[in-house]
Amino acid sequence: MRPRRSPALILFLLAALLTACGRQDAAPARNPAPQAGTQAVASSSGLESALDATALAFAELVVSTDDQAVKLLDMGAARAESARLRRFAGELASVRRAEATRLRGILDGAGARYVDNHAGHDMPGMPTEAELRALSSAPDFDAQLTKLIRAHLTESATVAKSGASSVAHEATKAVAEEMVRERESALRTLDALG
Repeated sequence: MRPRRSPALILFLLAALLTACGRQDAAPARNPAPQAGTQAVASSSGLESALDATALAFAELVVSTDDQAVKLLDMGAARAESARLRRFAGELASVRRAEATRLRGILDGAGARYVDNHAGHDMPGMPTEAELRALSSAPDFDAQLTKLIRAHLTESATVAKSGASSVAHEATKAVAEEMVRERESALRTLDALG
């Protein structure tokens, strides 16, 4: 079994790699070329900001993690014995869908095609297909679901804090900051469920 890598470490390493490679997509012809490792992004005010390699890596990691979390949360919303846990899982699934949609919109606005660089990875907080299969037949479904949700919330909070402190792109940073608050609130709610 491979050791699980921290999503925050992966985010940092991916950003460093993208920056070192000088990853740059072409900006529209009417705009000046962005600095190496950035893409032009039009803001609502019509001014440009830079979607740098760190923002790109953060968005891609969160979307990938959210997509896997939605599978877990949908299963919980459908199968948990506790009505409160079912409702909580359903609410979290809605939040994850909205979060992933928002980040995909940021990527689209930057002209960056979303690439799931984390498909099949075994990372803390990102439910794997094997974990989802095991959960589907677990005799203690609610306990296992709660364990996986807690891991997702805890690890994605770590990624969000890293993004909030290291992402320069304003819209992406705002998502990271909202994620920090949402994860902390969701963890408190999960604790209250017992």
